Amino acid sequence: MRTRRIAVAGLADDASQAFRSMLKILEGRGGLSWILAPPDAAEVLIAGTHGDELIARRWARTDKPVIAVYEGSAARPMTPYTLHHPFRVMQLLGVLEEIDQALARPMASTPRTHVAESGTGFAESLRLLARGNAAGGLYAAGEGGMKIFVRSEVLVYYASTETAQRLTRSALPFSALHLTNESPPPDFVCRPIFELAWFTGWHASTTLASWVDPGAVYHLQRWPDFGLLRGSREQLALAALLTRASHSRSRLIELSQQSESSVDRFLNACALAGVLTVTANAAGDATGSFMGSSAARLGGLIRGLRSRLGLTN
Repeated sequence: MRTRRIAVAGLADDASQAFRSMLKILEGRGGLSWILAPPDAAEVLIAGTHGDELIARRWARTDKPVIAVYEGSAARPMTPYTLHHPFRVMQLLGVLEEIDQALARPMASTPRTHVAESGTGFAESLRLLARGNAAGGLYAAGEGGMKIFVRSEVLVYYASTETAQRLTRSALPFSALHLTNESPPPDFVCRPIFELAWFTGWHASTTLASWVDPGAVYHLQRWPDFGLLRGSREQLALAALLTRASHSRSRLIELSQQSESSVDRFLNACALAGVLTVTANAAGDATGSFMGSSAARLGGLIRGLRSRLGLTN
């Protein structure tokens, strides 16, 4: 049986107790055991907003995955792995399985870059901020009324109403985000960070952006909030394809019968907004093959077993 080590930081008492209880319920499922460990010895951190900021900041300087916990009506963090409290067993199981698979894949070594020193464009600096490459504080880009503020927690952004509307129509002419001592003007509106990330990624390029692997097989971790984004019919179709199964870029173009630029912009937006995950290399894509069909049937059997074990909550 494989063992993974997970640490807890910043969870409220009820959330911490619920998480620890659920780990016991999931013990040994799928040949995997998750054990609680100190942060220095853990492979994964589950973190909330109730203290333990020093632990979270030290963790942010590593490449290890973090599960960001958000509560009630709070905005979903723009990170790959999130959990909403009150927890549901199947949601926790799904996130832990995704992380286990990600840890099993070899990781490319990439230099850690501080947002303020990156020298990159706005989109890349937003991506770095979401990955936790920055110290705590408020970051800004732009000048005067044409300005955007983003908190290092990457939950919301602040902008004028005009800037927020312009964001949906075209790329904003901003350089990289930088740490600032300023505060957002009182007339600036507070908006969900997912909106900023999505439209920044969508308008960033008509070809695949640097943060999207062209040789990968993709899957959507969750359905984008098209109520907020006012998604097009084409975007809805692409989301449906990547929610049902994993596909390579070329396969996605073939199935959707959309242009390369439309597919690339969709992948750019999903990746920057934190809803796109890589499941394999395109060379090993089994989607649509006998292996892919067998995997789908096996998934159905596993779901049935989970239901019998009472893990459908």
